Amino acid sequence: MMEGLYIAASGGTKQLKKLDVLSNNIANISTQGFKKDMLIYEEKKTPFQQPNQSGFDTTMVNPFSRTDPAVSYVQVTQSLTNFEQGSLIKTDNPLDVAIEGEGFFVVNTPEGERYTRNGNFRLDGSGQLVDQKGNMLMTRSEEPILIPFGTKQISINQDGSVFGGIEIDQDPLGQLKIVNFNNLNALKKEGEGFYKISDPSVKEILVNDAKVLQGFTENSNANAIHEMTQMIETVRQLEAYQKIIQSIDEADEQSVNSLGRVA
Repeated sequence: MMEGLYIAASGGTKQLKKLDVLSNNIANISTQGFKKDMLIYEEKKTPFQQPNQSGFDTTMVNPFSRTDPAVSYVQVTQSLTNFEQGSLIKTDNPLDVAIEGEGFFVVNTPEGERYTRNGNFRLDGSGQLVDQKGNMLMTRSEEPILIPFGTKQISINQDGSVFGGIEIDQDPLGQLKIVNFNNLNALKKEGEGFYKISDPSVKEILVNDAKVLQGFTENSNANAIHEMTQMIETVRQLEAYQKIIQSIDEADEQSVNSLGRVA
């Protein structure tokens, strides 16, 4: 009975973690530039594991010396972000930009440089191009993009070059810094659509062939119908595991009571 309890418990634990990930994906369906998460599972020979700092299982701990070596358990070992591009929505706002293909905008936050796919930008009080939180948008020259007061039109080319001016002729104001990484798994989510590098050995790579679209924003790549369907399936599977655990517990209780009467 104990082995069956472990099998059901490991399956239920997986469903609980999957439910957390799906809930977060659904909560950010309308978040511009959001990238959905998914879980990686592994077959394990012991029923329990200690969580590491990231909250996922790494170190095996088996409180019982006897487990069936033929039995396998499911364990969540890693959470990965799906960086597939979301749909591009036309806004006609000249300060909205989206990257078609790979790459990230770079913004300067109080905690240092951060990376984002959210191209919903604005001008601050001094005319600098910033994100909605007021963080300065970085250029290749590491200088801010300052839009002159009275500028009638702002143009952003596909290579990220920004032009504007008071007169009819537009002056170059800077080129957006767009970077990518050899290992996207080294990017860690920080909320607000920001990522930071979690592995110091991974360096940013300047993207020279980026395709920047002015007047567009990128939607979340989480599909509402798919995520809701997955959540319903996960809840039903979790309920099934709970019923199995309850049935095993009731069977154990009946066995104990029966032995007590015999004694």
